[in-house]
Amino acid sequence: MKNFDLHRFGQTFKSQLLMGRNFWLRLFVIFFLVLFFAELMFTESMGSNVFGYYTTSVDNAVNFGTFFFVISMLFGATSIFSVLKDTRSRITYLMFPASNLEKYLNCLVMSTVVVALVTFVAFFCADTIRTLLAPAFGHEMVWGVPSFISSLIPDSSYSLSAPDVDKVYQWWLGFIMEVGIILFFHSLYMLGGTAFRRQQFLITSMIIVCSMIIIVSILGHIDFKENINLMTYNEQDGLVVHPALYVIMVVMYLLTCFNYWLSYRIFCRVQAVNNKWLNV
Repeated sequence: MKNFDLHRFGQTFKSQLLMGRNFWLRLFVIFFLVLFFAELMFTESMGSNVFGYYTTSVDNAVNFGTFFFVISMLFGATSIFSVLKDTRSRITYLMFPASNLEKYLNCLVMSTVVVALVTFVAFFCADTIRTLLAPAFGHEMVWGVPSFISSLIPDSSYSLSAPDVDKVYQWWLGFIMEVGIILFFHSLYMLGGTAFRRQQFLITSMIIVCSMIIIVSILGHIDFKENINLMTYNEQDGLVVHPALYVIMVVMYLLTCFNYWLSYRIFCRVQAVNNKWLNV
């Protein structure tokens, strides 16, 4: 079988999406209810009737929505192969007339793009209904969706008093760094969702937290000769970027690619009958 065929990929995606429509509808309802009641809790709490406080309450609700969006994306990454929960589902999916790459990419799109769309539409509906009901509670209509969208866009602005050319270069460096961090953690959760068969989100989160604690502890015991400023600006040299920043970015993107590749290789070794904690 050809390793990748765009038409077959589209048919596989359409078939998988239709078969899981009840799951996506149920997920949307759950997300909508959580976000709607969370917005009511933030906006109708004690003191929300004070002048000017309602706008702050809406901002708090938007911050919660952003946090919920991030968690839903990480949870979706670990649930990349939710279609392989039981033996019957595994056999059905693994025997589907498509290549391993097409099956993997279908699950990848489902766990990222579709989960992101479901979460965004759930927040949009919850925030819109809360806004329309605001006059009934004696509030002005403050829509939180624009703030929610802007909070999802990486903000790479810095307070360095640099010329415009340096600011553009500085913005791109910050943007590439932030996107790299997002992709890196997403690839870690994707790898955990592929490797572990049960409790993927919990186990992956515990491993990441423990690893970060160990790394921070090791770095805390290292006596650096000088303070490292990754990005500085002075009148004489202009924008100065420490070589360590470039090294960090390259290593991070290489590790991200490796995590996605390893996730795919593990998927290729998934067994139909497996009662172990690992999928290999």
